[in-house]
Parts: sequence; structure tokens; C-alpha cells
Amino acid sequence: MMSSTKHLKLFLFVLSLIFSSCTNKFVIKKVANEVISNTNYHLNELKVGENPSRYNEWMYQNFMIMEAMDQLGLSFQNKAYASYAKRNVDFFCAYQNSEIKNEQIKSMLWYSKPDEMWHCGMIAAFADQQALYPTPEKLKGIKIFEDFLASAPKLKDETFVRFKEVNYNSKAVQIDDIYMVSPFWVRMWKLTNKEAYLEKAISETLKYDEYLWDNKNELMHCLWLESTQKTAAHFWGRGNGWFIMALTDLLDNLPKEHPQKEKLLAIFNKVVKGLQKYQAPDGLWHQVINVKESFTESSCSGMFTYCILKGVNEGWLDQSYKQTGIKGWEGLQTKLTKDFKIKDTCPPTDMSEDVQYYLNRSRITHDQHAIGPFLLAGAELLKLNK
Repeated sequence: MMSSTKHLKLFLFVLSLIFSSCTNKFVIKKVANEVISNTNYHLNELKVGENPSRYNEWMYQNFMIMEAMDQLGLSFQNKAYASYAKRNVDFFCAYQNSEIKNEQIKSMLWYSKPDEMWHCGMIAAFADQQALYPTPEKLKGIKIFEDFLASAPKLKDETFVRFKEVNYNSKAVQIDDIYMVSPFWVRMWKLTNKEAYLEKAISETLKYDEYLWDNKNELMHCLWLESTQKTAAHFWGRGNGWFIMALTDLLDNLPKEHPQKEKLLAIFNKVVKGLQKYQAPDGLWHQVINVKESFTESSCSGMFTYCILKGVNEGWLDQSYKQTGIKGWEGLQTKLTKDFKIKDTCPPTDMSEDVQYYLNRSRITHDQHAIGPFLLAGAELLKLNK
């Protein structure tokens, strides 16, 4: 029979698990509920010329939050979370067709006249929602972005590039851009059943790996320059985050028997292996991943934690990575203020050869770049505990 001491230890262990689970659920709901309560859903909430909530703006960061809410809706069986993406997209479409809209909001203008890859905004959510709730405005938005992509600059092998005038004066493959197109193409494939969309997402991902992966440091460079035919810039945390976020999204939607799945899984595993090597003792990752003098940054830490936990849950990673993901989640808790705002997020950032540029970046609190990954990581943690 089990001794009374062992009974007590088992009881305390189970009690600690229950307490930890309740605490995590409480924290996740606090962050999610702030988003829910500060998003606009009805035009009559606004006056003429009044700006909608930042969560309603045409930003790809808000797409991440929508994805997280979908997952939390399943985890908590919560209708407000589950319907969030639909209500937000519906509001945006109604806002675009209204007389009250403020024409001076830059991010809203990116919707109708995109001229950079990161002007993709919530376009992946448009494709997602069009499959469920088709409307002319969503089709219009999809066409606008597809027309932009048709004329966007590319290399000879059709890889998308930006023109980096500052610091480089060259066309460049930039690591962020894979997240701007791959999730959209994946959802267009699901919407239209046209395999060409899925093949685009796969091809672009493989090319980014080819151009940007650094075998020595086991990290992704943020730029590859056409002018020098070489990689450039430092190993910026959120840049690496965008790549693995896009890859995670692709793997999550890829058919199990797809011929490229094993190759993509191998890339996923090598990226995670490299990231694990640079995880700080507190479970977080630095603003410049391999520079310990840079601060531990909440958005990339959330991205890496989410992707690792997702990889464990889906069986893409060995179970030994479970503790890496849990450690990342525990580290993220240290970035929460007393009112459950996420601190130490790097603002939008360009690329540079000067590491001091990254070290001097400010730290902002409760930016969408950090909120979406935090909630996505939380959703995967809840699945892990089940």
C-alpha cells in the first residue's frame, strides 16, 4: 500500500497542477477579455471621424489575435471568443462602406491602396471569413491585395523582395514578408480549392529558408541582398518569430500526406533546435537572439513559445521540447504588469548592421505584436495540460 507520505506528496502534486491550471486560465482570460472589451463591433459606437479601436485597424498583428481567439473559443467554449474574428471583420467591412470613417487613419488606407508587403493587414482573415460568410467587400479586399502581389517586386526565381533604400540600397528578401503572404495563400487554397495557392506558400517558405538560414548560428538572418548575393542584418528576435509563425501556420493546414510535409517538418525542427540553444535562463529570448546585452523581448518570446508548444501538441517535435515551451510560458508571466498588460515589446523595427540600433530600441507595453502570440501560446498550453 502507498504510505501516508506518498499519499500527501501525490495530493500536493495534484493540487499544484490544479492551482497552476486555474492561474493560467485566469491570466489568459484577463488578457483576452481586455481585447474583447476594447474592440468595436457596431458602427453606432463611433461618431463621425472618430477612430475605431486599435484592434479594428488593418494590421496583421490583429490577424494573430483573431487566430488566438478562435483557439480560445474552443478551449473555453466561449462564444465571445469564438465569434470575435467574424465580428471584427464584419465591423471593418461595414466601416469601409460607411460615411463616418476617418480617411486619415493610415492603416485603413493600406487596405485600399497597399504598397508594401506588410500592408496585408487582416487579409488572411478575409479569406478565412469569406469561406464561412461570403460578402462582396471581402472579395473586394482579396482582389485588392492579389492585384498588389501581382505587381510587387520579385527576384528572378519569383521570391518576393522589398527595396531597402536605407542602409542597403538593394532589393532584399526580408524575413517578415513570409508571414504577410503564406497565411493568406493557405486560406485562399482552402477557399478556392486551387492547389496553386498552397504550392506558392510552400515554395516561398522553402526559398526563405534557403536564402536566410545560417547553419553556423542556427538562426535566420533577416535579410538577403540582391546587390551582394549575401545575407545581412542581425538575428532579430521578431524577424525569426515571423518565419516560424508562418511555417507553423503552413504545417497546421498542410494535408498529412503532402509530399513536402517531411521537408517542412525538418526545417521546423532545425529552427526550434536553434532557438532552444538561445533560450535565456528565465525562459525568454533576447531582442537580438544571440546578443545577451539586448533585453528579453515579449513578442518574439511569445511567438517561439507558441510554436514550440504547438509543435509538441501536434507531434511535430519530440516530447523533450515540452519543458522548453513551459519554461517559455513561465517567462512570459514575468512580462505581465499588475493590470495584466504585456511589457517589453519592441516597436516596429527596420534592419541594420549596427547592433546598437537594436539595443537602443524602445520598449512598449501591451502592443498587438505581443498580445496575439501570448494568447496563442496560452491556447496551446491549455491543450498541453489536457
